[in-house]
Amino acid sequence: MKTKLTISFFGSSLVSSYWNGAATYYRGLIRALHARGHHVTFYEPDAFERQQHRDLPSVDFAQSAIYAPTEASAWQAITEARDSHLIVKASGVGVLDGFLEETLLELKRPQTRVVFWDVDAPVTLDRVLGDERDAFRRLIPEYDLIFTYGGGPSVVSAYERLGARRCVPIYNALDAHTHHPACPDPRFEGLLGFLGNRLPDREDRVHEFFFRPAENLSPHRFVLGGSGWDSRLTERANVTCLGHVYTYDHNAFNCTLRAILNINRDSMARYGYSPPTRIFEAAGASACLITDAWEGIETFLEPEAECLVAHSGDEVAGILSELTGEAARKIGQSALSRVLHEHTYEHRVEQVENAIFDCSTPPRSAVPPNVRAEPRPHHRIVVIGLSITSSWGNGHATTYRGLLRELSRQGHEVLFLERDTKWYAANRDLPDPGYCRVGLYNSLDELKTEYAQDIADASFVIVGSFVPEGRDVGEWAIQTADGVVAFYDIDTPVTLNLLHRNECTYVSAELIPKYDLYLSFAGGTALSILEGVYRARKVRPLYCSVDPAIHYPEPTFRPRWDLGYLGTYSDDRQPALERLLLAPARLWPKGRFVVAGPQYPRRICWPSNTERIEHLAPNEHRRFYNSQRFTLNVTRAEMVRLGYAPSVRLFEAAASGVPIISGWWQGIETFFSPGEEILISHTPLQTMHFLKDIPDDKRNAIAARALERVLKHHTAKHRAKELIDLLSESIAS
Repeated sequence: MKTKLTISFFGSSLVSSYWNGAATYYRGLIRALHARGHHVTFYEPDAFERQQHRDLPSVDFAQSAIYAPTEASAWQAITEARDSHLIVKASGVGVLDGFLEETLLELKRPQTRVVFWDVDAPVTLDRVLGDERDAFRRLIPEYDLIFTYGGGPSVVSAYERLGARRCVPIYNALDAHTHHPACPDPRFEGLLGFLGNRLPDREDRVHEFFFRPAENLSPHRFVLGGSGWDSRLTERANVTCLGHVYTYDHNAFNCTLRAILNINRDSMARYGYSPPTRIFEAAGASACLITDAWEGIETFLEPEAECLVAHSGDEVAGILSELTGEAARKIGQSALSRVLHEHTYEHRVEQVENAIFDCSTPPRSAVPPNVRAEPRPHHRIVVIGLSITSSWGNGHATTYRGLLRELSRQGHEVLFLERDTKWYAANRDLPDPGYCRVGLYNSLDELKTEYAQDIADASFVIVGSFVPEGRDVGEWAIQTADGVVAFYDIDTPVTLNLLHRNECTYVSAELIPKYDLYLSFAGGTALSILEGVYRARKVRPLYCSVDPAIHYPEPTFRPRWDLGYLGTYSDDRQPALERLLLAPARLWPKGRFVVAGPQYPRRICWPSNTERIEHLAPNEHRRFYNSQRFTLNVTRAEMVRLGYAPSVRLFEAAASGVPIISGWWQGIETFFSPGEEILISHTPLQTMHFLKDIPDDKRNAIAARALERVLKHHTAKHRAKELIDLLSESIAS
């Protein structure tokens, strides 16, 4: 369990949402921090009549400190905060921002970290990038960490180019304590509603996406909430202008109208990945959301299934004309399920904690004498998987090896059980891993006889996909274990396809709800299907990862090949390999290409400049990647269809410092920024362009950014921690 922190937070306002859209964000985050044992004091100035328009009269999850909008009062607040473990300066306080940004940095000490939390990153970056003399620009490298309200890869890369030590987006989310389904209220009846203050960089978009549909659908009532709207602008027979709508009325507003509209500010739409609070508020109320189009929306809600996306006011009108009450309810219910499982402030605070504690471990002197970090619990873990001893035609082995090695390093006792098949017995490249016990069994009966006590004594039991007789193994493990039993699906898209055809031998629709936890190699849509269709109790992504002790750049290697690919043959992957590697090889006879992996049929006609390697053991992968100018990532068709399914090879290549060319799949930008950290190719000519036209300095820069991304987010150490947190969460629930 992490150290409990004392946090001093300097922001616009916690107690008032009046002309303060960040209030809901602050409340959700700070309530979740409080629930996890941290103590927060929120310092806000008495300004802009916010104290006269308080909609949170009392705060039970933080200490509220109001100071006069003067330097003298701000100094007093800063003095009170100086002994905190963490000091946060939020953007847009509105009073003495420059003074606070510079002065709070003076409180940095070994036991005190100072963080800048940008709740309007697109605006901040536009300002700073447009003026080299901007006072905040020189301060960015001084902060221990930059948190942002959103903005995705483009905001992160922009801050890092400005010298930020680390930038982590902490997106808006749902505060389920305050935003939830409620009874309809006649005050808000209508076809479409929008909640948003009048702002100069959104006004034109409001006229396009809200007022234009209102004109086209004049028989229907449209409802506008928010401060600053001039009646001369909003005067239309079918538009009701409510003025400021207090937070306590948001649920009724969202639950009454047929649909709720989201309109992003110009800068947020331009940067993308900036979901405003109203998106999660609406989804939390099970409302049907219509949003203007912006990059990254699918990261939060799936278009058509969980929200509706419009590129113009005419499209909004068209959507509303066809939207039935039943369709709206279905979309709202899907959105609610998604945000509860992926986008609550509890989820966001876990990201906050990870980022804070990864900065550096606070010394013992930073922790009050009566608040100490509790020792990490020791767990017995049993994994029943396909194979860890052999990687021959078995991509599971790499994942299990990295994950179990890190679990062992963290002090857990691990037993791996695998069926002793002739295929793997003849090709064992790791018969004794050293970091875990390995138990081989010849039959289901032998498994039950020899290892029942291990299963019963384990804190956690994990059954993997593609385990022989996996249905029976799972049923037995669930009946035998006293601890948490999880299913780890390393083949989620394939599993869903087999389940749909009723051909899956290792898990079934009847078995899935019996597992305490379903861990999935794929995210996105796959999670919703597992929960909604197959009634999984708790579904969480546990993506693949890489061990940076095994995969790393070797600059002394001279590339032997211009483009290479590593992967076992697959019918549904071969067309992409043909298009993105073999066709370019035929078009460029002077180029050097390589394909490594087993089970490719004899019928394939390999170009003369393409070398074939039948099998590469995991300990040879790093040398293989470092011998390429570029490497190719190809994803199986089922994984492309569902998206959010990175492969082990993708992270291995990035960790080895080789630039990656990949086919596109939904969600790839969640893991790597296209054009910045990875190159996306759709055709042979695009691949040829990358191979022949990208200079070495740009190629190396792409590889370096991908390497940095992997080391920050996608190592086996990260996944082992995620796994223990998820399993521990299951015990608690």
